[in-house]
Amino acid sequence: MDALSKREWNKLSDLAVYCFDVNEFRIEARCSDEARYDPIYQYSFSVTKSGLNENPNYTGEIMPVRGSIRINDENLDARGSFGYVSFSVTVWPKTDLGMLQGFWRSADEICADILKFHGRYAEKAKNWPHYVYPKNDADVEVLTVKDRLWGHVSVGDYRSIDQFFTELTEHLVVVVRFDASSCWPSEALPPADIKSHVMGFFLDYLNHFDIILRDSVSEEQLPPLGFYPSRRDEKEIDAEGKTIESRSEAYASESLLKW
Repeated sequence: MDALSKREWNKLSDLAVYCFDVNEFRIEARCSDEARYDPIYQYSFSVTKSGLNENPNYTGEIMPVRGSIRINDENLDARGSFGYVSFSVTVWPKTDLGMLQGFWRSADEICADILKFHGRYAEKAKNWPHYVYPKNDADVEVLTVKDRLWGHVSVGDYRSIDQFFTELTEHLVVVVRFDASSCWPSEALPPADIKSHVMGFFLDYLNHFDIILRDSVSEEQLPPLGFYPSRRDEKEIDAEGKTIESRSEAYASESLLKW
């Protein structure tokens, strides 16, 4: 857990923003001010004979941003839970995950690729009695968030990790990973009511997670590249006496959930 992130948030639109490019897409992710992020805002993967390279010197995933977010919730406070959710955003070549290259055209294909990836953890489950990984289609939930398909699975000791997969290109997958295990007793499965509550937070996060094909909108409509902290600049006033929003505020949208 990111020990630096101690501030409480009532809504995700108050969070900092990290905005970056991957190939022809612009991606905007919410994060805390103390999140760890790469001061690199443009990544370019290219297909080679050996796989998919982000950089000629290595092949593999990128993790542009990771950290933790405080869920401000009275029910969790009453239970004595910490209410922190750690998260990361990772972009993987499909080949690195053991997935087939080619576009996902159905929920069945999403399930099949996610199961192929997690099949490598069968041995881990033999050695860790409480380790859980998806074994069949029933363990994979396919969701639609903002007209985009996401595959969701719970994995790890006592299902402590929630992973959400969405396709970026026929070769690339975005994985948003959450660990909300501080919200329930350690070494135990999450109580159904708390898991339902934090699932609402996960979905709210995805509702504030934007993947934009850059050519589909004008340059003026694209959120600007960079890291924008939640602490906004002082308001400027225009000639008519109206408040001028900071650039980062202009792209902040209202939260869909009320905590």
